[in-house]
Amino acid sequence: MDSRMTRLQCKMSGGTAHASVNHSGRGSAGVRNDRGPAMNTGLYAVALFGHSLPGLLLLSLGQAIVVVCVCFDMVRTVSVPRSRRRYIANTVFRTLALPSIICMSLVVLVHAASGAWEQVAAGVFVLVAVIFRWHHDADEDSWWTGKGKALGRWLRGKLAAPPATAPAAA
Repeated sequence: MDSRMTRLQCKMSGGTAHASVNHSGRGSAGVRNDRGPAMNTGLYAVALFGHSLPGLLLLSLGQAIVVVCVCFDMVRTVSVPRSRRRYIANTVFRTLALPSIICMSLVVLVHAASGAWEQVAAGVFVLVAVIFRWHHDADEDSWWTGKGKALGRWLRGKLAAPPATAPAAA
């Protein structure tokens, strides 16, 4: 074995992640053993985590949330206004929209760090579509309607300092 430090390499091929250990010169993922990774070390760590088993499980769970969110948006779109079906679909969509946006942003970041540009383009398309539907389709049929002020009052009450009491006189 060479005296130089061994580096773990991550590359994408056909949508499947491969990790390999290279002991010589320049690897297929652009990693040089003598100077470190060819990309930013933070992005390199993101790419490695995104293609590890826990990372793939978390990203798959996040994409499942996005699929459920989009499906409930479609149900909401084809449902009759002011019906129970539309109310439930809109409530689920409004509840899952923000987590879906966060999950898709992380998926796009991992794909960008890996250099999978086709997947980045598809992820950005889904991300923009969910943001557009969440932001521009105002609907009155939702559990969340009017909850913003109530949640704000509750949060202010929880974050406020406890009332100061005077010490008891002896």
